Amino acid sequence: MASATAPQSVPSLYRSFLRVINKWPADPIRPTRNMKTALRSQVTETFRSPLTAGQDTLASRIKDAQVQLEALQKITHNEFKQKYPLSPKLLTPASNPNYYSKLVDMLEKETAKKNFEAIGKKGPTFFQKLFRTAK
Repeated sequence: MASATAPQSVPSLYRSFLRVINKWPADPIRPTRNMKTALRSQVTETFRSPLTAGQDTLASRIKDAQVQLEALQKITHNEFKQKYPLSPKLLTPASNPNYYSKLVDMLEKETAKKNFEAIGKKGPTFFQKLFRTAK
């Protein structure tokens, strides 16, 4: 992970952002409008925008970018999910214990209809990773 104190060159920082964005999971429900696409657009636009007089200095923009990169890396490595695990009570509410499992099943069926080639993939699906805990 990039440290907020270690200096990085602009091209190196840009490549680091792209590596993190490439690890970001695609949203199977909205394949053309998802977080991965939005992040890539924002990073590209930000790194292409010139510094103008009166704006932040290059050093301060690099420092801000390093902080943002570190936050994205923590999210992609599931650090917050591991640090703050969801309790089984939250995932299976007493009023409707099967709510989330039914929701995941419904979303997976809809995804399979929209994205037929995803049916044969191995391993847990996007929604299983999102809503189910490891056993």
